[in-house]
Order: sequence, then C-alpha cells, then structure tokens
Amino acid sequence: MQIDQRGSCAGLRKRREDVVIKYAVGMVSGGELGTRVSRIVPFEGQPLVGDDVIRRHFDGMLAAFPDLAHELTSIHHAADAVIVEGHFSGTQAADWQGIPNQGRRMELPVAVLSQFDGEQLVGATLYYDRAAAVRQLV
Repeated sequence: MQIDQRGSCAGLRKRREDVVIKYAVGMVSGGELGTRVSRIVPFEGQPLVGDDVIRRHFDGMLAAFPDLAHELTSIHHAADAVIVEGHFSGTQAADWQGIPNQGRRMELPVAVLSQFDGEQLVGATLYYDRAAAVRQLV
C-alpha cells in the first residue's frame, strides 16, 4: 500500500473504514445504498445483483425483522479492499424469504468485502449463510 498525499497508510485505512461503516449502517437501516453494495451472496442461493434487487432484499429484511441490528466484530485490510465481519440479529415479525413467521430470533454471521480504488469505494459484496437463518427460524 502506498502512502498517499493526504497522509499515511494508517490514515488511508481509517478513511476506508469510515466509508465502509457508513454504508454498513445504511444497508441495515434502510438508508442509502447507492451503487456501493453491488452483490449479495447467500451461500445456498443465487447471487443478488443490481440496486433494485438489493434494495428489495434489505427492505424485506427490515420489514420481517423490525428490530434488526448489526454488530461489526472485526475489520481486515488488504491493498485494495476492506473485509468486515459481523452479524445481523433480530426477531422475526413477518414472513421472510419463504420462511413463515414464528417470532423467533436469529443471529446471522455476515462478511462484507468492500473494494477500493484509492479512497473511492467501488463495490461491495455481502456474504451470508441463508441456511443458518433457516435453522434458527424454522
């Protein structure tokens, strides 16, 4: 990683973390996604690609889990990426992705790979194991 004109490698890492955290909060709060999250990959399903599809995915999740919360547990850096590990948690209050509502709580591990060009976030892929959600909710 090069030292940029605005500061050290540590400064670039911090600015990238701030961007990733801003968009992570936006994802689960119904806020702005823009073109930042470019793909969602549930391990047992087809990747979700495109702004409208991704927005519908999160809108459906927020409707089914009105108390949805997220916690970031670790952040890793690579030359052109930031990898965030964490989990979503919430209590199901409506049917979600074909899973009938039984009022159960889930804690779903997730990972987000955010790709950068310098300080510019150019794309992100969210990975989660849908089967882990099914096991907890059914």
